[in-house]
Amino acid sequence: MQEPELQIVLLSGPEDIQRATFGMASALAAASSGITVAVVLSMRGAYWAAPHASQGTSVPEFPTVETLMHELHALDVPILACSSCVDNYCPSPVNGDGLRTLRSGVERVGLGLVAIRMASARTIVC
Repeated sequence: MQEPELQIVLLSGPEDIQRATFGMASALAAASSGITVAVVLSMRGAYWAAPHASQGTSVPEFPTVETLMHELHALDVPILACSSCVDNYCPSPVNGDGLRTLRSGVERVGLGLVAIRMASARTIVC
């Protein structure tokens, strides 16, 4: 994975859909403009890592969160989920390995990686 120029950390879950949508739409705009970007689902934002958590969730005049995530994936934007945040905030069931099931294309990472990147990549928190 190429190191991102921009990392967008989503802390917002369904209780603040506007912030989550803004973060994902901003990541999509940046990626569409040729900027290498990574999206990190952290704290309540780990909610979006669940396979069916975002179905039908949207802000007027914006695509659904699910559509935004599909478009990010189509542009090869890494969508990363903080491992401990997934354990605490992701509503998906636990699989046979003892880990929560994640949406296709979402990768677990340690929060240390996100913090280290803050020294070299512009970071926006939504």
